[in-house]
Amino acid sequence: MWFTNLFGWAKNISSELASYQKKLNRLEICNGCTNKRDNFRFLFIKKQGVSQCNICKCALIDKTIWENEKCPKGKW
Repeated sequence: MWFTNLFGWAKNISSELASYQKKLNRLEICNGCTNKRDNFRFLFIKKQGVSQCNICKCALIDKTIWENEKCPKGKW
């Protein structure tokens, strides 16, 4: 998981955190999406209970906190 953490950190180093309400709204939209996967998988790493976008492969809890992130389907 260290590679994903490093990539995410490097990708978002210049971004601001989204507000708590915005994060909740984004997660609500993601939870209703047909492209949501319930258990995170990246290469050989699996995490039970961590939701993932099936299009961009990002962990939803990490993707939704950054202000400049966007839904790959344009939903938020």
